[in-house]
Amino acid sequence: MPRNVVVLLDNADGRAMIKHACKANGLHFAEFVELVQSEVEQTGKMRRAGLWDSFDDILDRIQVDE
Repeated sequence: MPRNVVVLLDNADGRAMIKHACKANGLHFAEFVELVQSEVEQTGKMRRAGLWDSFDDILDRIQVDE
């Protein structure tokens, strides 16, 4: 499922707002988008196997980037 189903990511004002919030919280915008994408891909699935693994992989990269 494409990430643009998340309305804030689908318009310039929403993206700007999220980028500002990410910067204020020390998170790269691209990594935030990956976290959202991981959740969106799980929407509607009965089992969420692998979701936490995806989050862990992204969050581990964030810590390495610091």
